[in-house]
This record gives sequence, C-alpha cells and structure tokens, in this order.
Amino acid sequence: MRMHKYLLVVPDGVGIRNFFCTRMVERLLETGSVLVWHALPQSSIAPFRKRWGDRVRWEELPPGRDGVTERLFRQAKIMAQLYWQMKRGPDVQLRRRRPPSAVKARLIYFAARFLGLCCAGPRRIVWLDRMHRRQASRAPHMGAFLSFLEAERPDVVFCTHQRALAAVPAMLAAKKLGIPSAVFIYSWDNLPKGRMAVYADTYIVWSDHMKRELMGFYPDVATERVRVVGTPQFENYFNDSLRVPKEEFFAGLGLDVSRPVVCFSGNDITSPFDPVFLEDLASALLSVPLPERPQILFRRSPVDTTDRFNGVLGRHPEIAVSDPRWQRVQEGAWSQLVPTEEDGALLVNVVCHSDAVVNVGSTMGMDFAIFDKPAIYIDYNPAGKEEIWNIHDVYLLPHFASVHQLQPVFWATSQEELGTVVMDALRNPEAKKEARRAWLEMIVQAPLDQASERFAAELERMARNGGTPVHAQ
Repeated sequence: MRMHKYLLVVPDGVGIRNFFCTRMVERLLETGSVLVWHALPQSSIAPFRKRWGDRVRWEELPPGRDGVTERLFRQAKIMAQLYWQMKRGPDVQLRRRRPPSAVKARLIYFAARFLGLCCAGPRRIVWLDRMHRRQASRAPHMGAFLSFLEAERPDVVFCTHQRALAAVPAMLAAKKLGIPSAVFIYSWDNLPKGRMAVYADTYIVWSDHMKRELMGFYPDVATERVRVVGTPQFENYFNDSLRVPKEEFFAGLGLDVSRPVVCFSGNDITSPFDPVFLEDLASALLSVPLPERPQILFRRSPVDTTDRFNGVLGRHPEIAVSDPRWQRVQEGAWSQLVPTEEDGALLVNVVCHSDAVVNVGSTMGMDFAIFDKPAIYIDYNPAGKEEIWNIHDVYLLPHFASVHQLQPVFWATSQEELGTVVMDALRNPEAKKEARRAWLEMIVQAPLDQASERFAAELERMARNGGTPVHAQ
C-alpha cells in the first residue's frame, strides 16, 4: 500500500482539541506521514511534538492579512447569506451583529452590509464568493503559500475550521495547484452564521442532519462533496483511563459525594447575563432542604477570560469552581486560546460526575446527554434587561430547530421556577431519556467513539482517489 502525505491546516486552538487531543493523528500515521501547518505558538504544540517526535512535522503558516477589497467581499458574502436566510426565518443573526468602532472597519462593514443586501440570493452569493476568492488569490502573501505547497506536494489538505481567515490562502493555494482539499464544519451552530471563509473541494460534517443543513444553505455545493463523518470532540468521554474516582474528584473541589451536583456551564460574553443566571440558580437552590440540596459546580466557557463571575462567586462561596485549563497565548484573541489534554480529562470528570447541567443553550447539553444526564436550558430575561439583550433571540437561531423539535432538555422559563425545574430534572431524569437519545442520533454520527477512525478513512480515501468521491453519501 502506498503511503500518503497528509497536510493538516490548523489555524486556531479548536483544531488542537478536536484532532490532536483525540486519536486521529495516530490513525493517519497508519497510512502515511503527517505535516501540520499551523498558526499557534510553539509552547502550545510542545506536548504534541514530544508525543509524536519526528513522526509528525510542524511548520508555521506564513503571515497574511486580507486587504480592503478582499475584506469587503468576504464580509459582503456573509451579509448576503444572512439576508437570504432572513427570507426563510427570523433575522436574529443580523440583529445580533454590531458595527466595529474603528472608522475604516466601520466603513467597510456598512459597505459590505449594503452590498450583501443587494446580493441576497443564491446566485449572487456565489458571485460574491467568487469575487472574494479572486481578491484573496491576488494577495501579496499568496506566493509564500503556493511555494510551500509546491515544495511539499501533499496528497490531501485538511483544514480543521471552516471560518478561520488564516486558512483562506492555504486552501486557495491547494485549489490552484490541484491538491484535493477538505474542511471540517467544527460546531453544530456554525452553518447558519453566514458564508464560510474557507473554500474546499470536500466539506466534512457531523451527521446527515448537518449535511441537509449545508445543502440548504449552500445549494451550489454538489451533494457528493459533503461527507458525513462525525466529530471527534466527544471521543474522550469513552476513554475510561481519563476518569478519576468520584470521591477523589469531589474531594479536590470540596464537594460532598452524598449530595447531587449541578454543573453550571458558562457561555462566552455574547451571553452577557450568565452571572445573573448563576446567582439565580444559587439563590434558588439555597431554599432546598439539606441533604437533598444540590451543590453547584461552575465551569466557565474556555474562551471567557473576563472577571464577570467574581461578584457572584464572592457572594456564594458554596459554589465550587472548575476552571478550564486552556492555554492563553495571546491576550484578547479567543482563537488563540488553546485547549490542553489536561483540560480534556478535566471536562470528562466534570460531566461524568455531575448529575445535570444548567446553561443558556450550550452544546454541553449534548455532552451530558452522552451520559444520559439531563440539561436545563434557561429561557427568561433578567428583569429590565430585554432592551439590552433578549434571551429568546438565542433560541430562534436556526441550529435550535432540532431542540424545539425533539425537546431533549428541560426549560426554565422564569427565575421563580428555575429551582423547581432543576429539582424536577434531578428527580425525573428519565422524562427526557428518549428525546436525548434521538437528539444525539440526529446531530452526531454514531458511534461517537469512532469519529477519528472515520476521519482518517475519509482523508485516506481522498488521498488515494485524488479527492474524487467514490459515491455520494
């Protein structure tokens, strides 16, 4: 069997979590060599260099920055996609967008918004996409990307994140040189967020459901170019070696093993009132008599580096805190927050040993569903805050259609009922059992613990066949 050369484009830390903290690289090494083209500091990849040694090569992506015209068309195609989607549903995505404060960026934003409004249809969006690619291909830095790929000549180029600007020239260079390319849709909520930045021959998705979503948002993409593989991000939950005994884990957090534990998982700062909801939860549970009273284990979003929870944590010292162990490699840039293997193991134990999760529409509901544990979604506005931010807009976003259809979570629709809903979920977790199972089956390709093997098989197929699909999925 001919050994292949795999090139992985890793423009940000999300790719580290999904593909280096799982088994995929090991699976690829069974059929070829792996070259990682990345935009991360050396400190963040040092553990992986040590693990794989000279079996994996690491090269930094050349620096690049989109010019004014390129940025205009890139933003315009995003706006056009959102305006077109608005014709079929609520305009939540557009209402959530805010212009930047810098004068030049603000002018580009409004020009892109106007151009997007004028081009809000499938054929005109494709034209904007083509104009963006044309402008990006003319950028001065493209020469460095083409030279690198010409020298390396990989059999396939795989990008770990479809929205990353840093990956655009790499994927365009692969197209120009006729090298098969693929990109991963890295999150369940990404497809409705506007036109992808990254171009690829093949789009790798989580499930048949996501494939149907992609075909709806991208009618110009042929069905055989969309491959259903799954996502590796849930694999660690099936690795028993990452778990520590519940007694040991709780002892480290000061939790009582005899009482239930509710995890409150925070979102990023686009959910501005998470501290209010955490305080509401803490206050509600204080009214539950011991020993039935649940304990709260707080895990903030890994990309939330603010101190906005300090006040509520100070007022409620009974809340245990398990902070994510991500490496911050650049201040103020969420894409430069890098997951660690240590945090992967920590998250496994948070989910494995907690009894339920409370949050605002987070993917953590799926994490808990893997262990057949309930999730409670908060769905009320703090008093007097509706004009600033409306929580109901969150659940109008397109990716929540599956949640509304299957109802796999419990809903807390007021501050007054939050404690009651949490206690009901803890006492009657079976109430949503079938819905949770159906939700996972819809959103993520099964078996969940074999995603790395499916990824490696798909990239090996592309390398072997020159990127030509054997059949449509």
